[in-house]
Amino acid sequence: MSAQMYDKLKYEGLDYGLAATPLEEYFRANPDRRPVFDGFNSGCRRGYVARWEIRDARLFLVGMDMACDTASTFSSVFPEARDGVFAGWVNGDFVCPYGKLVYYDHAGFERKQEHELVMSIENGVLKKVEKRDNAPHKPAGSD
Repeated sequence: MSAQMYDKLKYEGLDYGLAATPLEEYFRANPDRRPVFDGFNSGCRRGYVARWEIRDARLFLVGMDMACDTASTFSSVFPEARDGVFAGWVNGDFVCPYGKLVYYDHAGFERKQEHELVMSIENGVLKKVEKRDNAPHKPAGSD
């Protein structure tokens, strides 16, 4: 299995990777909306990288970058989206890693960076943000 491309998330003016695929839940419920791809990208098995924004504590899908050949575009999948699609179907805790890479495994999202934002989202609404530190720490007195 290959490492997978992160979705993209803009939060408080900064860009993050999103180590999750919340758009897949939408496509499971709406299979007729899923883009049809002519090829395969082992680094992006889902065929796209979704672009998200959090605005006023609400999660919006604002675009899709296609990673494989397809005639589909964001506007053909979501023709009603003028300024993004409110992602009311999204629930759960989502990790946004940032900083230097401290661990890597060539499978899925199995890698760690120095820091993470963990965002708790309920029905598309941001409820909580927790910052985590994954950086290796030096033992006291090891300077």
